[in-house]
Amino acid sequence: MSTAKPLPLEYKDSLGMHSNIADINHPIEENLPFHFKFFNITDHIENTLYQTLDRFLLQLDIIFIRDSVLAAVKETVTNAVKANVKRVYFNTLQTDIQNASDYQDKMIDFKKSYFDNRDEFEEGLLKYNYGVFVSFIHNKSMMRIRIMNNVELTEEESSRIKLRLEKAKIYNDLAEAYMDVSSDQEGAGLGLIMTLMMLKNDGLGDSAFKFESSGNKTIFMIDVPTQLAKDNAKISKADKIISEIDQLPTFPKTIQDIQAAIEKPNSSIGQIAEMIKKDISLSANILKLSNSAAFNRGGRVETLDRAIQLIGLKELQSLLYSLGTKQILEDKFPAFQAIWDKSNECAYYCKWIAEKMGLSKNTISNLLSASLLHDIGEILLLSFESEKMGQIKSYSNSKELASAISLEESSFGITHTKLGALVADKWNFPEVYGKAMEYHHRPLLVEEMYKEIVCPIYLGDMMILINQREARSSEIPKEVLNFCKFATIGEFDSFRIKIKETYQKL
Repeated sequence: MSTAKPLPLEYKDSLGMHSNIADINHPIEENLPFHFKFFNITDHIENTLYQTLDRFLLQLDIIFIRDSVLAAVKETVTNAVKANVKRVYFNTLQTDIQNASDYQDKMIDFKKSYFDNRDEFEEGLLKYNYGVFVSFIHNKSMMRIRIMNNVELTEEESSRIKLRLEKAKIYNDLAEAYMDVSSDQEGAGLGLIMTLMMLKNDGLGDSAFKFESSGNKTIFMIDVPTQLAKDNAKISKADKIISEIDQLPTFPKTIQDIQAAIEKPNSSIGQIAEMIKKDISLSANILKLSNSAAFNRGGRVETLDRAIQLIGLKELQSLLYSLGTKQILEDKFPAFQAIWDKSNECAYYCKWIAEKMGLSKNTISNLLSASLLHDIGEILLLSFESEKMGQIKSYSNSKELASAISLEESSFGITHTKLGALVADKWNFPEVYGKAMEYHHRPLLVEEMYKEIVCPIYLGDMMILINQREARSSEIPKEVLNFCKFATIGEFDSFRIKIKETYQKL
């Protein structure tokens, strides 16, 4: 890939690192690269890299591969920094890292030494000028991301990476990869294999990821064709799971009758309450919902009539989709309660986000209903494939990967988001709920008319993950923050902390 002569790298306060561009809004032009140099990972640096990635993917109309490419960038950058830190460690010990026996002997204490003396190691990166260089460039046919550090790997480090690259070509199943290398403590293990599986699942062949190390230089390159098929799901792997959807019962007729009654112009709260009281379980769930964090108006609600009065008939009509879903799934699927509780927390955060956005009452009503429904597919996958889903969660949490969607797709041939959309279609839900289920992890892909629902749910889920230290605010696309009226990540984090504190007091 030919490039024009790059501008010199200079330190930019706005970016938090050296770069050839003035700021994050620097124009993207064909064959003109964006170069970045830094010594260690900070939230600010992560934010800059991820915003740059999003800008390139959006411009090239390939944002649908964001999860896999983001994972590959994170994995390779992390490994590049770690390789540099190891050189500082061996320099401090005055030991040759290229000596195989010394390498094996000294690496035993590396992790402990690094965690105990992190500041000294980070000063050493500057002292020895061990930097990481990340470049983004594109032309008409390809986008290239290059991650380079100015060290040559040892023979053992290089061999390990090459072995993982070869194995990633033959793995077809997450469990197969996980069982093989999950005990590897030396980096470039499971993480590298998983990212390669994710890239492959998004339509990128084995040649998309390249590695070389020689002459005091180690380079990883991710090559992304600008023309990619957007439908790469391996349907054959998903057949068994999809067949389970066919076994689900139809949506409760009693609830459909209540929704139809609410639609009539002369319906009263008393009439609707009498219909609901015939269903003891539904009555109890409405009372419980009216006292939940997202719907509580202050003071405990004791009667069904009062609960309906506070919720409102139009909002109740929407909420009956989630309550009917609860009736069907809560006894049949063991994963239900944990996901339902998380969805209730998400609904609480969505209510606050919606108020900040100034959404209409009707839109907020749909948003709260959609937030309660959005993870139906996760309930099903956790129940159908509990072991593999546990492995995915364990891996994505340990790697601080905000979305495990691509891992689900490579493991099952279908994601919990697509599975949820299939359920919404089976039960004839309004389209907005199906869109919320399908796109709440990929809000940049949804049509504009549904963003008022999907973007707050995405942020609500991210707030939960960040609060649990399973994700970082820097991973949130700038476009989503801006759409939800957050000017900066700092503003979002202040909002998140405040709302978290109010939720915990309830």
